[in-house]
Amino acid sequence: MLESLKEIFKPKPVGAVHGGRINLERRFILAEKTSQGSMSRVYKALDRETDRTVCLKIQIREKCEAAAERSSKDKPCEGEIGFQIQHPHVVQTLDWGQTTDDESFIAMEYVDGVSLEYVRTSVKLGLRGKLKVLVQAAEGLAAIHAAGFIHHDVNPGNVLINKANQVKIIDFGLTVPNTPTFHKPGNRTGALAYMAPELIRREVTDHRLDIFAFGAVAFEFLTNRLPYESTGGNSMAMMLQRINHDPIDPAVANPKLSEELCDVLRRALARREDRWPTMAAMVKALTQAPARRVKDSESV
Repeated sequence: MLESLKEIFKPKPVGAVHGGRINLERRFILAEKTSQGSMSRVYKALDRETDRTVCLKIQIREKCEAAAERSSKDKPCEGEIGFQIQHPHVVQTLDWGQTTDDESFIAMEYVDGVSLEYVRTSVKLGLRGKLKVLVQAAEGLAAIHAAGFIHHDVNPGNVLINKANQVKIIDFGLTVPNTPTFHKPGNRTGALAYMAPELIRREVTDHRLDIFAFGAVAFEFLTNRLPYESTGGNSMAMMLQRINHDPIDPAVANPKLSEELCDVLRRALARREDRWPTMAAMVKALTQAPARRVKDSESV
């Protein structure tokens, strides 16, 4: 009797709203497929239980099983990680668990918007507007770090801007706890164009690899180029350049940037020991930095 009562009142795992497997077809109405990643299928869907439009991510079982065998058993699943991070500039994880088809699913808030890359290449936005976007993204990344995680895949595709001009950081597929276990040298994971030198060298890492990646994203967003000379997409040349050469100075890449903003970018892209110690410190500096060096037109 006592054991039965313990089982009834035993706390459920965070995010396991149903405490068991769910039938996706009964729970969700799939409206349209939004993307197909290497590890998952992503849909816009209607949650019948909440009558809410969500982003439904269904992880492909065979590929996820193979990846799980290569990863640490101490790594929380993507849904569990997302459920622990609550911030206006981080996509909200609403539910996660297993399906009756033995696939993992994650239900997240649906972000009706576009990527940072799309905004950079297709939307006319002045420097002040761009800086406001970057501050929001930096606040979101700082919240991820404050929750005890390293995002590990900061790139323009994982930063969305909705129709209300609100930024949301997405995708915790590569995210790991910010603990010594996950600081050890290992595989190069993330987008190479934004990858920190210590990760390329397979050295010990920490949350500062996200700060470098954010610095590279911000540099590109503000200057329309990456902080390194073009290598024509050659991966090996890109890695060697990252290891052997300093980043281009942001004041050279875009002379209209204020010196204060250039300093923020320089420190984000510096060697790990000289980098911003925390995203919170970088947020404060970004918030205080003026966007422009001179008062002229808003065009970059």
